[in-house]
Amino acid sequence: MKTAIVNGVPISPEAVQFELERLARFYTEHGFSAGEIKKSLHELQEKALEQAIGAKLLLDRASQLELPVTAKDVDAEVAKVVREIGGEENYKKALAAQGVSEESFRRELEKGVRVNMLVAQACSHVDEPTEKEVEDFFSAHREDYPGRTIVDVHDQVKDLLRHESRGRAMAEFVADLRAAATVEYRETEAHCPSCAHEHGHR
Repeated sequence: MKTAIVNGVPISPEAVQFELERLARFYTEHGFSAGEIKKSLHELQEKALEQAIGAKLLLDRASQLELPVTAKDVDAEVAKVVREIGGEENYKKALAAQGVSEESFRRELEKGVRVNMLVAQACSHVDEPTEKEVEDFFSAHREDYPGRTIVDVHDQVKDLLRHESRGRAMAEFVADLRAAATVEYRETEAHCPSCAHEHGHR
């Protein structure tokens, strides 16, 4: 399995695993079975590494720009995590289990907010998918949605098209960042982490 070093800093296995889980969740939400995901695991691991490299480049760029993040922005992210994890008590337990203080966790979230702001800027020119694009996609991939009508899958298809167009915009943006960066690849022993962490840290 490949690893990478970006501007002299290694991409951690946790960062790649975090991106792999995000990809797996996305494909699961869009109708892919566990078997299909497992069959594509090697390809997804490669994609996860590329996304982790992109995330590192975005994080570095966002830090350089010093985009303004307020305490309110971070509070909103904390509230989101608390909801996802099942309440305040579980949130505090999770921090304690990982040996992370709330202050340092908030700093990590602040970095994430800054990256989200940069992503929003990079995708600001991307238009929403049109109804015609949704209909054309459904017609071309009808066999992927057996027994379902366009009304059933309209929002799902629109989300997929939005994800793809934003992905293309981000790929162009990250390609520009990569052109100015030093990215080295290294081969390591095959390793597939058995434990999955919902909230990874880069």
